[in-house]
Amino acid sequence: MGRHDSRYRQGFTLVELLVVIAIIAILIALLLPAVQAAREAARRTHCTNNFKQIGIAMHSYHTAMGTFPWGMAWCEVTNPEANCQDGSCECGTTNFFGLGWDGLILPYLERVELYEQFDFSELPYQMFSGINLELKGNYIAVYNCPSDPQDKMGYPIRRRTSAAGVADTQSAWQATSSLGQHPIRHGDGMMLNVDAKRVRDVYDGTSHTLFVGEVTGGEAGTKAGWNWSNGILFSTVMGINGPNTIPGAGTFQIWATEPGFSSYHPDGAHFLRVDGSVKFESENMDQAVLAALTTRAGGEVISSNGL
Repeated sequence: MGRHDSRYRQGFTLVELLVVIAIIAILIALLLPAVQAAREAARRTHCTNNFKQIGIAMHSYHTAMGTFPWGMAWCEVTNPEANCQDGSCECGTTNFFGLGWDGLILPYLERVELYEQFDFSELPYQMFSGINLELKGNYIAVYNCPSDPQDKMGYPIRRRTSAAGVADTQSAWQATSSLGQHPIRHGDGMMLNVDAKRVRDVYDGTSHTLFVGEVTGGEAGTKAGWNWSNGILFSTVMGINGPNTIPGAGTFQIWATEPGFSSYHPDGAHFLRVDGSVKFESENMDQAVLAALTTRAGGEVISSNGL
């Protein structure tokens, strides 16, 4: 019988198997970053589309109402910086907490059925009681970034948002309130407390003025974040992915400090501008340029190099 008879053919040696396994591992290691990059690119595209839908809803609201929605509705009748007794809004005669910008534009996000469930029967109606509190548990797709690991938050169950109104260059809150602090009304940005802006209020140009920016909550499993319906407001004083955010190597805090805009996308965050365009702004943007983009009527000149 010949020595090459197939009955005596040997299989792979241990060394050969190890070499094959090593080659496969190397190929996987080479492919994994590309796969992750493709997934992140898809998530960024998804997030961009969400902000574009918010922009369309904002302008649809403006067409119907003559103004953009206000940022928040936090009224205190004893506080001249947080009341509406001048007739610019319907706050009633007592402290009032109403729908913010993200709740007011629901009909223009094809969520009319949800908007109509809010109880507006009593003035002032309140967002922190009854059916209005329960409705915060509804999921609003366009307010959720796919790169953010949070979803449901705390008790009662609320749904997070990854979008916040741009209020001011220095602070979104003022400590002149009987309740400790209140959202800013006379800020230099677009989204303010009980104060609705119009296109004609944007003297710096709608393409050079920030409107809504991306925000993040806590890490996965913490159930910590920002919920929609109240219309949260941020300033740009801390930059993008700043030290008071998880992406900036900080910790998540509810208004203990100015948290700032941030995202779980690498290197920056999405922003909607007043003209409806959406741009991914770099976390390395010069602070002076970011401040100039924040103001609606600051008169700053922004060079193309600054952008």
